[in-house]
Amino acid sequence: MKIAIITPWSIRPNAVGGTERFVMDLANSFTKMGNAVDVYMLSGEEYTKNNINFKNVNLFNTNEIIDEYFLRKKFNDFASKDAYVNLANRIEDLVSFEEYDLIHINSQLFLKLCEDKNRIFTIHTNPFEYKLDWGNKSFETMLKLMKDESNFENTYFVTPSKHYAAEYSKLANVKIDFIPHAIDINRLINNNTINEIKEELNIEDSKKVILLPSRLEPIQKQPMLFMKAFAKLDTEEKNKFNIICTGADKQYLKYKEEIERFCEENNINILITRFNEMADAYKIADIIVLPSQSESFGYSALESLSLGKCTIINNIPTYMEVVDGSKNYYTFDNSVESLYEILTKVLNTNLQIVEQPQKWMEKYSTELFGQRYINLLKK
Repeated sequence: MKIAIITPWSIRPNAVGGTERFVMDLANSFTKMGNAVDVYMLSGEEYTKNNINFKNVNLFNTNEIIDEYFLRKKFNDFASKDAYVNLANRIEDLVSFEEYDLIHINSQLFLKLCEDKNRIFTIHTNPFEYKLDWGNKSFETMLKLMKDESNFENTYFVTPSKHYAAEYSKLANVKIDFIPHAIDINRLINNNTINEIKEELNIEDSKKVILLPSRLEPIQKQPMLFMKAFAKLDTEEKNKFNIICTGADKQYLKYKEEIERFCEENNINILITRFNEMADAYKIADIIVLPSQSESFGYSALESLSLGKCTIINNIPTYMEVVDGSKNYYTFDNSVESLYEILTKVLNTNLQIVEQPQKWMEKYSTELFGQRYINLLKK
């Protein structure tokens, strides 16, 4: 089978974003099954890795990196059906999809693309996040279009969460299948030593590391909720740790400065940076904290737990799905006080790496990942 994966994001060889890593893991799973896979990006470097061709559609003939927010400027928030049609037409003018047996698409912005092909849409943006990013009008337009597109016999919708499969099914009145993301644990392991990584980051060997491996987004990801909880600890306790935040994208520069100012005022050792390899970030982490109030899946939770690291999570539905059947995690209830109580309980424990139950690991195996998608076509 020949498969095209279409994504608005640039997928770099050492991608660190959760959705980027999803594309790579799914493409690898398809390839291991003997399928030929091409990944079409709207921008970015072209290359071949693990027999997967990453191709730049070069939609706007620009060297800029295009993402959903770039598309917003060009297509007016996708508040009307015309925006979806115009985007689909522009892509189909540049790429011939006739040779492909299956088109996998991981953005609702491409709902009008390749309507005559076998299409599977993986929905990565939950309703809360979609409305936050695009507004209520665009969200309602997208739901109506989902309903229209579901009438095509060869179109399928998937979410990586049972919770959001049920919610989207109700909102759009369409059938939504549930397929959990998988993880290739090998890409989270490298040969760099802890001492080497800490030295490069100028972190004292004696200090433990608490990692927040998410975009520095203020409303959904809530890094400040963690900072406020950690600030309540006494100074001696705080000095035992270095806090590392990833995902310092340029659009969050003002928020980055706000966090750094808060940490300086509260004697918190903070480093906000980007990693070329998330394997480095996870390797030096003693504790991973995920304070998000909303996630469509919870890729960072899956990564952290797969490595056996102590993981503290907000008890939102998708995180609770991921941790079900696993070990070495703690939950709090989306408040500073609740997270503070967990921190006081966890920080002075004997932190260990814990091997996860085989049954839990198999649930997120890349061996089954691509096959679950292919099986949709056989129903």
